[in-house]
Amino acid sequence: MARVTIDSIRKRYGETTAVDGVSLTVDDGEIVGVLGPSGCGKTTTLRAVAGFETPNAGTVAFDDRDVTNVPPENRNVGLVFQEYALFDNMTVRENVAFGLKMRGVGTAERRDRADELLEMLGIGGMAARDPTTLSGGQQQRVGLARALAIEPSVLLLDEPMTGLDAKLKARLRDEVGELLSALDVTGLYVTHDQEEAMLMCDRIAVMNDGRLEQVGTPREVYESPATEFVSEFVSLDAPELPFVQW
Repeated sequence: MARVTIDSIRKRYGETTAVDGVSLTVDDGEIVGVLGPSGCGKTTTLRAVAGFETPNAGTVAFDDRDVTNVPPENRNVGLVFQEYALFDNMTVRENVAFGLKMRGVGTAERRDRADELLEMLGIGGMAARDPTTLSGGQQQRVGLARALAIEPSVLLLDEPMTGLDAKLKARLRDEVGELLSALDVTGLYVTHDQEEAMLMCDRIAVMNDGRLEQVGTPREVYESPATEFVSEFVSLDAPELPFVQW
């Protein structure tokens, strides 16, 4: 895994500034949640780390390597999106092993790595299945396994649980959170859901209108909000956060 350093990045689209001078460090093995409302710049920030967007100013580094202008395929990042984006012409196992195949890893090693991750995520018995026959939660686990299979330097998750029902989301939140902790993954977890951020992330970066409002532990952000926006947004829909066990 790698330490991620985002230094004063700005991203503009014409006259619109999507990200305005954001600086954030994600330590090796840490999960940082990027939390904020729609249109606040959180996904653009993640895309800059992934290499899908090039900042107009500022830099992105993995450890001591400046990757600001490095294409996505050369960054060794694992990506998990809400759309799943699984290949329906491949089995579940083949989907998980796809990145390894592209890197020239042998058939037996690919199979073993895919099966190990599927077992870890509780869907080992589905390796030979067509992914279109799986539930949304099962497909999301396949997507996570595929992202982890390449042993990425950084894991990037963009609203990965959007669209799942509340009961499934709660179960996956606990299971995936434990898995990420056990694997010592370095990750950015983009979400608009305060509960997800509070429960799954070591620290939270709250964004609004392209800027960082506050960075801190879940307790710090909730108990000592730095701005009025943070106070209102973090308490929205969860005034007492009874689900958080600090």
